[in-house]
Amino acid sequence: MYRIGICDDDKELCSGLEEQIYQITKDLKVKADVEVWYSGEGIRKDIGNGTRLDLLFLDIELVRENGISVGKFIRGEMEDIQTHIVYISARQSYAMQLFKIQPLDFLVKPISNEQIREVLARSIRQKQSLKSCFEYRKGSGVFRIPTKDIAYFVSVDKKIRFATKDGKEEFYGKLKNIMEELSDDFMMIHQSYIVNQLYVSEYAYDCVKMSDGTVLSISKPYRKKIRGKIKQYRRAEIYGEL
Repeated sequence: MYRIGICDDDKELCSGLEEQIYQITKDLKVKADVEVWYSGEGIRKDIGNGTRLDLLFLDIELVRENGISVGKFIRGEMEDIQTHIVYISARQSYAMQLFKIQPLDFLVKPISNEQIREVLARSIRQKQSLKSCFEYRKGSGVFRIPTKDIAYFVSVDKKIRFATKDGKEEFYGKLKNIMEELSDDFMMIHQSYIVNQLYVSEYAYDCVKMSDGTVLSISKPYRKKIRGKIKQYRRAEIYGEL
């Protein structure tokens, strides 16, 4: 499901844009879910409470909390560099203010159907490509690593540590946000652990042993789901579907 948000205080524009998005994603054979907000305060509250989006059409000239403030909240406080932000505005004079937010695009009203289609197609294409890589921020830098090289993630306080075939790395983040960006090879087995099935050497009822010898426990709420996923994964291996 491709999660798309629209935030604009023009209800007529929101309605029209929502209708176009559903039609275009249908044409592109992508299942989409569209959510609409009419204020910066509203979307900021929901994102702060855990709402995740793949793509957000965000008006700059919102009445109270404007789109630039919302964008800074997403990138800064939420540490979210994965959500594609497409700014929409009746004016073109915002380029420098948007630089640090790194939007996917900037569209000037009125927005054409062709512009929406191009942005949607580009966002979907980039997201599909990113599934093969994991992107994280450390200090002022943004780094990318192939997901096939990552064995597991461990959450410790506010830090995320991950192990690769070449060593270990850490950064500040939230594990639940990371899981949403990973391929089906990865499983969350505990509120603090995500593992890549390719690097699991042994499975037990309540734990897994990784290829580097690390043993990670499977918490009770995840055990039934994990057993089912392991069976499905093993069946795919047997029949050569992986």
